[in-house]
Amino acid sequence: MNMAFWLFVIKELKSLARDPKMLIAMVVVPLVLMAIVYGVLGQAVVEQIKQVTKAGYSISVIDMDRGVYAQKFVEYLRSLGVDVNLVEKDVEDKVGIDIQNISTKILFIIPRGFSENISKTIPAHIVTYVKIESLTIGEGGILDVARTYVSQFNSALLKSIARERNIPEQLLSGIVFSDIVGLLKEKIIKNPSIFFSIVTMGSVFIPMIVLLLVVFAAQLVATSIAIEKEEKMFETLLSLPINRMSVIGAKLFTSIFISSIYMLGYSLILFQLFLNQILRTTVLTPAEQMVGLDTLTSFTMPREFTVYLVVNVVGLAIFIVSLSLLLSLFAEDVRTAQAIVGNIVGPTIIVIYLPMFIEASTTETRLAIALIPIANTAFLSKFILLEDYTTSIAAAVSNIVYGLIVFVVLRKIVNSETIFTLKLFRRKRAE
Repeated sequence: MNMAFWLFVIKELKSLARDPKMLIAMVVVPLVLMAIVYGVLGQAVVEQIKQVTKAGYSISVIDMDRGVYAQKFVEYLRSLGVDVNLVEKDVEDKVGIDIQNISTKILFIIPRGFSENISKTIPAHIVTYVKIESLTIGEGGILDVARTYVSQFNSALLKSIARERNIPEQLLSGIVFSDIVGLLKEKIIKNPSIFFSIVTMGSVFIPMIVLLLVVFAAQLVATSIAIEKEEKMFETLLSLPINRMSVIGAKLFTSIFISSIYMLGYSLILFQLFLNQILRTTVLTPAEQMVGLDTLTSFTMPREFTVYLVVNVVGLAIFIVSLSLLLSLFAEDVRTAQAIVGNIVGPTIIVIYLPMFIEASTTETRLAIALIPIANTAFLSKFILLEDYTTSIAAAVSNIVYGLIVFVVLRKIVNSETIFTLKLFRRKRAE
């Protein structure tokens, strides 16, 4: 490579170094984002761990066996420092148990014949219900806590039986097993571990796809305006004897139309795939016949979901395109427009991934998430799984409201003369 090539490389580096927009995008924004990630998300992870630990030290037990080994199980839990709440139930009572009104996240049900099976060295099963309320990543850890309690009791029991019968512990296989099922509202989750794996994957990939769709919509309109500014067409169009909003409105409508189709197509495919995977795990299991829970039904997809999704995504497209168009008015060229959009991406990542760690077990918390643009779209599938349709509607409507607010601001700027003087950074006058 000749000397001219390296001279141009140095020239480009100096040009980037003198551009304040690039310095902000490459230095300031990443530092702010790292502070937010380690501060906000880091603290959120710590809170999740605390919630799991707290839930694991308070459980409920329904003893339908009333045998010696059932009592030993309760005593063993208490020896670990667990607060055990014994729920009274007549062993002859065939009526289903109202698990929703049980305050703890973990419920152990010891069926009839449990102690008799152990005394005959026949595998005995404890039915474990884990209440699913927030669909956060940390909530899945409660399954491991419940499974560990039964596993530890099984190990302790094997050692006790080996000593009593004077036989090597290695000759004994597992004797106490746990049939774990999840309870989401009044729906039984057959495979809660698989269910949470799918939810976790969805919590990672759905926001990622939503982010890509948002970036596409933002780049579409911001670059369009920037190109016209670079080619000196934008000022000419706005100077013509026609309504300025006709020019901006046409660009806005076209961008929203294209973005809506693009975002809807991918969103429908993504959400349907995710929720269909969930549906395969939300079926009744034989375990509830052991305790008379024959009134529960499996999860079914609400017909309104497509309506909620369409309104939500179209509202998001209106908001993102309007906001991008507003910000692009400050851009003087394509590079500036891309820098502006790039600076939007960072905070957007925080917004769409924060709901993964928020304890959204209450309607108030879910409503707060529904009012956060972009985050409410990423969280929409969880709103549906939690059967919170009011929040789903709020999430859809809020996006449209935010878009209209930005549009009003945009209209005021376009109809004023300040539109010709808007700049993100003022250049210093030549001395």
